[in-house]
Amino acid sequence: MSASRIFATTATLLLALGVSCFGRAPHTKMVAIDGSYDGREVVLNAGDELDLSLPENPTTGFRWDFAAKAEPVCSIVKSEFKPSEGPPGSGGTHRWLLKAERSGSGKIELEYRRPWEKDKPAARTFHLTIRVR
Repeated sequence: MSASRIFATTATLLLALGVSCFGRAPHTKMVAIDGSYDGREVVLNAGDELDLSLPENPTTGFRWDFAAKAEPVCSIVKSEFKPSEGPPGSGGTHRWLLKAERSGSGKIELEYRRPWEKDKPAARTFHLTIRVR
């Protein structure tokens, strides 16, 4: 194969690659956090996702409840509880998937409490500042 043919083939491939990538959404990322992030700040780009996991044991009546949801900079896409592999009643993990919607700053505040004990202080709290650029 001649050098000019190799050059033409390479140029065609590079041009095709450039055209196929044109117009694509910028790369988004998934940030996984847990209870160790309590009191911290997370910086995201619009479109990024945040996977928050906290231990929960609803069999005791305790559940995480949002006091603040970081709206409108973030939205909650999904909320689910996954029981542990242990014996019944051993609790598990509550996971929330949040999406960074627009630039700005917001706070997530969660309280771990029994819903019927609103007059008592929360057994635990979780605070996170989210800054979206």
